[in-house]
Order: sequence, then C-alpha cells, then structure tokens
Amino acid sequence: MARIRFWCNTGAPHLVMFYPMKQLLLSWILLLAPLACAAQESQQVHVSHIIDGDTFVTSKGDHIRLLGINTPEKASPRRKAEPFSSEATADLSRLIADKDVKLVFDTHKHDRYRRLLAHVYLSDGTWVNRQLVADGVAHVYTFPDNRSHIAELLSTEQIARDSGKGLWSLPRWQTRTADDTFKKSEIGRFYIVRGTVKSTATVRDTTYLNFGDDWRTDFTAEILPDAQPMFAAAGIDPLAYQGKRVEVRGIIKPVNGIMISVSHPEQIQILESPPATQ
Repeated sequence: MARIRFWCNTGAPHLVMFYPMKQLLLSWILLLAPLACAAQESQQVHVSHIIDGDTFVTSKGDHIRLLGINTPEKASPRRKAEPFSSEATADLSRLIADKDVKLVFDTHKHDRYRRLLAHVYLSDGTWVNRQLVADGVAHVYTFPDNRSHIAELLSTEQIARDSGKGLWSLPRWQTRTADDTFKKSEIGRFYIVRGTVKSTATVRDTTYLNFGDDWRTDFTAEILPDAQPMFAAAGIDPLAYQGKRVEVRGIIKPVNGIMISVSHPEQIQILESPPATQ
C-alpha cells in the first residue's frame, strides 16, 4: 500500500538568505528544505535479484534505480567492467538481496528507461543509497528534477573521499584541477574539478564561470538558463562565484577548452580558502 508523507519547514528558505556563507553543509540542507514540502510517496517491495551496484528488480518485475548515486559500470559487449563494479554489485546484494525494502520516491518516479527512481531503506532504517556511498563503491550523481537528500549524500561522499575509500583510492577518481589537461578518452565522463573562478559573465541567461585567462581554451562551468531560478531560490548569485575556490562536478565536454554544464546548484561547492603560505 502506498503512503504519502509531507516534510515541511517553511522557515528554512529565509535562513538561507540571511546566512548564505555560514556552515556550508547546513546551507545545503536548508537550500533543499523547500523540496521536502512536496509529497513523497513510498511503497514496500521485495527484492528479487540484483542487476548491478545501483539497480535491482522487485518480485513484481519492476526495475529500481537508486536515486542520487552512481556506481561503476559492469562489463557489456561494448565496454570492459569499470573498477569496483563487482564490489558495488556485491555490496548492494549484501544489503538488500531477497529482502523487503521501502522505496521512497522524489519528484519524478521514472527515468527514460521506465525504471523506478527511489531512495531505498531497510527495515532497520538503513538508507541503502547512502550506505553505498559510505562504503566507497558509489559516488553522488544528481539531476535537477530529483534533488532530495543531496546534502546528506555529499557529506557522506566527502568522508569517503577524504579517507581514500573504495573507488576514491583510484587515480581515475582523484579530484582534477582546473588547469589539468584532459585526455580524449576522458571526455564525456564524470569528474570533480577544483579551482578558483577568475571571472564570471552572464550571456543570454547562461552564466559562465571562467577558471583561466582565456575562456576559449580554459576550464569553464556554464550555469544553464533553466538552473538560474534554482540558484535564485537558494539565494545564490552565480556572478558572486568570482574569486571563490570551488569544486564543480559533472560530465566534461570539449567546448572552449573543457566545460561542465551546471543544471542545479548542488553541482558547485564553495571550498575554504587554502592557508596562506609563509
């Protein structure tokens, strides 16, 4: 039987406006609070079998894709298995195989493959999506139409990154710098890129964060027009990223050097300034 929950805190958006730079993690949580005011539907299912580290099938035949995360891909006829794909599949199997679990949905329940998108919980309250991130076999991977719980997932991911756990021990998953040279084979893949924004500009409703002196060749993050209202709702002026040291996460593409398209605010995290050198 489906159940509807309402999680609301109408005062939260105002706090974000008043204290935008205080306690980054708290700010993200407050930023996302308005999204929690939407009804969240949940249902109980029984796990039939595991497909890979972030997908499983229920006893009724529904394919479930875990929300907010991504795990390394298994082997297919067109590609080799990515490192830690087998560990991710084994971890998900350990957690949920042949168990009854609760699915909690966000704004959009299905992806383009008609899979159900859900946060998955065990009977003891374990949040499976976050556990996979904590175990170092998944990274946070989000979309603008399903943004619940991103702050908690990012916080958990940061712990795994800092400790070099699981996939974060691999060169492939090390944070890149804005002045790095990317190989052709790396184009179209997910990376976290760190650097200082040297200049910003808005052109035809797209805001560009330039990390070098020449926007034609440097690393750039573009904040897309559809994302602008989300930044405004969060009390964030994209032009104010100038001079800030940030991390940008997303798929890299070969546009005017290297570019990441930003579709929602959680793709950009402001970092503390590095300590001054003596």
